[in-house]
Amino acid sequence: MTRAGLLFDQAELQDAIETGELTAWKKQRYLAFRETMRESRYPCHFAVQAERTDSARYLFAGDAHDRDALLKVREGLRQYLEQYQSIAERTTLVIFFEPPSEEQCEEEYRAQFWRVLEFLNNRDPEPWPRGVPEDPDDPEWEFCFSGEPMFIVGRAPFYTDRKSRYTPYGLEITIQPRRILDDITGDTIEGQQARSAINDRLEEYDDVAPHPDIGDYNDPNSREWKQYLLPASNEESLGEFPFEIDTE
Repeated sequence: MTRAGLLFDQAELQDAIETGELTAWKKQRYLAFRETMRESRYPCHFAVQAERTDSARYLFAGDAHDRDALLKVREGLRQYLEQYQSIAERTTLVIFFEPPSEEQCEEEYRAQFWRVLEFLNNRDPEPWPRGVPEDPDDPEWEFCFSGEPMFIVGRAPFYTDRKSRYTPYGLEITIQPRRILDDITGDTIEGQQARSAINDRLEEYDDVAPHPDIGDYNDPNSREWKQYLLPASNEESLGEFPFEIDTE
């Protein structure tokens, strides 16, 4: 096994499950994720492949309200970004948060999600990378940490109809560095084919139509951050970026 700090690979997780070393909530969260990713119908081909080929890495962060959990996310993400290029051509980081003790609404999960990103931004060890706009209203903007632009997806229990974003036990965040997606952007044939396939699967998998905010990076009519944690309803959209980006 190649366990490095806070991150798990599949073999390490399986070993921890078999030996009883993985606490109950962590086991529950990973097994639910694995079951979803092993569904042949799940829309995101890249997420499914990362799970099937052992190119995903996993981080168990704890309670999303806990500062220690946020510090763990910061350090785990830093570790992942240091090593992701040696993992596989396409890889992803999956961050599991401890299930809340009481049922939470969409707004509570939304506040937690953006608090995680704001915490990371305020404690970024590197300055904002050159070449990435500082204004979230720019279509080429995306969240950056440790000098790396990245695509982020939030999943949560309130997505009862948007099943592709649903997870039953609490907030989950997946992160893919932009660099691994550069060859499948919307202006490439492979990228267009991948998006078409994902959109077709979304329409079949979800009980609600794809959200209007879903679009391609660099599309002048799209803002990538609006896709991070989509509203449950297609009639809603985020009007402005939830916090002020620190680029120093």
